[in-house]
Amino acid sequence: MKVLILTVSAGEGHNSMSRAISNYLKETYEDVVIKQIDLFKDGPMTIKKKQAGWMVNDGYFTLVKYFIKFANSQFERLKRRDYSKDAVTLRSTFIKPARPYVEDVINEFKPDAIFCAHTFAGIILTDLRKEGNPNALNARVVTVVSDFDVAPYTELLTEVDYIITPTDDFDDDLTKRGFDLKKRLSLGIPIQSKFGVFIDQKEARRMLGIDENKDTVMLMSGGVGFGNTAKVILNLNKCQKDFQIVCVCGRNEKLKKQLEKLKERGKIKKDITIYGFCTNVDVIMSASNVLIGKLGGLSTSEAFSKYLPVISYKKLPFQEYDNMLYLTKQNVCEYITKNSKVYELVDGVLENKTKYVESLEKIRRPDATKNIGDLLYCGTLKKSGQA
Repeated sequence: MKVLILTVSAGEGHNSMSRAISNYLKETYEDVVIKQIDLFKDGPMTIKKKQAGWMVNDGYFTLVKYFIKFANSQFERLKRRDYSKDAVTLRSTFIKPARPYVEDVINEFKPDAIFCAHTFAGIILTDLRKEGNPNALNARVVTVVSDFDVAPYTELLTEVDYIITPTDDFDDDLTKRGFDLKKRLSLGIPIQSKFGVFIDQKEARRMLGIDENKDTVMLMSGGVGFGNTAKVILNLNKCQKDFQIVCVCGRNEKLKKQLEKLKERGKIKKDITIYGFCTNVDVIMSASNVLIGKLGGLSTSEAFSKYLPVISYKKLPFQEYDNMLYLTKQNVCEYITKNSKVYELVDGVLENKTKYVESLEKIRRPDATKNIGDLLYCGTLKKSGQA
């Protein structure tokens, strides 16, 4: 059984989903052979492919960090595009430079199943199928909606076999874009399997060496450094509730040093544990009652699997803002409109834990990776308990 995984590196979420699917398949099925490629980093490099790669990967971070208002306005424009029209600029700028290597890999590898972790990959497979490429037609092609909203250009990948959505609420949008709803499965967004493993909250706190009896507020700084994390933490001094803070700075060393100085000077009134890059985010989530952070489809799915409601930072790029609009309606997310009000949101979430847990039960999909992996391998979903 051969599975091809097509991904891109923009935002890292697509790569993380790809790793989750790859790991599950390797751990579950002995005969599986997996090949994973990045549309813009792997294979022969032309000038146009290098340019496209920079725009998709590095350009994404540049836009959202320095030109977020412009980036968001362009994203809103793309959302209003006429679905009946082909995307000529998109195809010539991004699809055309990436396609030759993808096509060569498909023809040489002859995969039984293909997982498209990004819209561009799904577009390439749709084009190859329309043109009658036998290896694309013979493979089982699965793509995923990796946010809580349907991305622009999704209408260009209607020839896939299955499109996976986070919940059941996207049928109208997919119908407008020309999808046969028999292809839609609301299995969720694939996450690393460890996020679906239950860890008792007190045990998780003991594992971290923090007070096992205190409510815990977790903060995560996104890769672009959104949210003015230091200011948010200082604002938490105003909270009426007694809790401890765990902050994951990731690779943002500047933020980590800033917070350590504030802690040393006594500016942070709550007990706080500060991490840089760490591999035990699943444990930290298990120990926590609420997460303050970004609203990427992957990171929120990880949090929801751990029954963590999310308070989102004020500055949200692209689809993260649309995620916020959807998730606040589902009562699993709160949005910081002013940093001066963060403390009210945290107090409110801690006061109403049960309400958020009940809402999270309806939206969480902890078995997403397993179900998508089984679909790729078997062509159908396994029944519960089936080996």
